[in-house]
Amino acid sequence: MRLGCCGGMEQAAQIKDAGFDFLEVNVQSVLQGDLPDAQWLAAAPDPAKLPLPIAAANCLVPGHHPLVGQKRDLSGLKIYMQRVTERAAGLGITRLVFGSGGARRRPEGVSPDTACSQLAEFVSLAGEACARRGIVLVIEHLNVQETNTLNKLAQTMALCDQVAQRHVGVLVDSYHYALEGESDQAILRLGDRVRHVHVAEPAGRLEPGAYRTPAGAPAGGKAYDFELFFSLLQKIGYGEGVSIESGWSAPLPAAGAASAAYLRQCWAAAAKCEC
Repeated sequence: MRLGCCGGMEQAAQIKDAGFDFLEVNVQSVLQGDLPDAQWLAAAPDPAKLPLPIAAANCLVPGHHPLVGQKRDLSGLKIYMQRVTERAAGLGITRLVFGSGGARRRPEGVSPDTACSQLAEFVSLAGEACARRGIVLVIEHLNVQETNTLNKLAQTMALCDQVAQRHVGVLVDSYHYALEGESDQAILRLGDRVRHVHVAEPAGRLEPGAYRTPAGAPAGGKAYDFELFFSLLQKIGYGEGVSIESGWSAPLPAAGAASAAYLRQCWAAAAKCEC
């Protein structure tokens, strides 16, 4: 397991010093698919000067590029994805996270079947763009408070299978998983489709370990069982990247270091867990 942290480019040094292996950035802040190439290149980051690699990028499609409904523009989305994937490959990014709750929201009057069909069209074209550059597109489930499509892991699995491309997989997020009340089987059924993971405490969406006492015991009944969560991932053979995507209960240098150490403990304990 490689441990990453979501954050801005300006936080890269702190994230490295806290003990993380990679940085996960925001597509809209770093790759900026709406900008023409010349404008983006004028201020593009130099990966050789970064203190740690950028392995993933999230928030793939902004809300003003609707993926469902009459206002969607597939030709425009193709241009957008071409820019994003070219830039991602140049920075060494290997995972693009398709969450984008606003962009994929189903408008009133659009049927669920139509929404599924249109999302499959987008994932197919995005997956093809990713495949040309050796990047994996991961479909993220989002809880119902954030969007009204792809709220369950079974739905992201079905979309992944419908598209059936080698460079399209599924993301598992502990926060959305817990808020949706999903079962252990929801993860176990995914098998080798899982290609990226996000973690946060469901309570308050803080960093993992935020509710542990100094002695390491759960505090206030809020602490999430990351040992069990990781044991489910290990049962399906997952061993790739895990990124913290959360707010922080304390300044990043201290809270990040504590959370990184805690998650590595949980991962090691999960390997021995019989739960």
